[in-house]
Amino acid sequence: MKPVLSLPEEKLAELRASFDEQLRATEREGVEELIAYLSDETDFYTAPASTSRHGAICGGLILHSVTVLKYLRNFIKPVAEEIPDDSVVIAALLHDICKANFYTVRTRNVKVGDRQWEEQEYFAIEDQLPLGHGEKSAMIAQRFLELTDDELLAIRWHMGGYDDAARSYSGGLALSAAYDRCKLAVALNVADTYVANIIGC
Repeated sequence: MKPVLSLPEEKLAELRASFDEQLRATEREGVEELIAYLSDETDFYTAPASTSRHGAICGGLILHSVTVLKYLRNFIKPVAEEIPDDSVVIAALLHDICKANFYTVRTRNVKVGDRQWEEQEYFAIEDQLPLGHGEKSAMIAQRFLELTDDELLAIRWHMGGYDDAARSYSGGLALSAAYDRCKLAVALNVADTYVANIIGC
């Protein structure tokens, strides 16, 4: 059987250390409880970022989150003095925590030759808390941290026009109002889109 791909253990440990260290550096009350939750009650540190597109590998979610932070810091340079660094860290690292306990591994038969089939593992969605996407990440983060309005807006609307809610009239108005008000929300959408579609993780 061909298994799903996984990042090497050393890389996963490095990413986890970076994620935890940068989150702790915000010095927010509740950070340790959030890290304990992600570690003990979810698969966040080993989950993929998607089923088949960006980061479709065990460990892809934490790789995606840490990489989004790197590019978000770059994209906000022109307005960095207007956005607190702890907000940048929280928005980037927590924007996709909705994907913890979201994927499962299943098997299927895949044709690999003219008359040959092979059993392969693949990622499938099995959402254990179906509350949406950006709003779900904001709700989970808010359980542990007191988020600012800008952090909530950035996390909630990080999908931009790809968010199903943004396709309705009232949702589109809410997205537009959020982006008019919050530069962090716009920048997070750009960083997330860039990392997923250009970097591919």
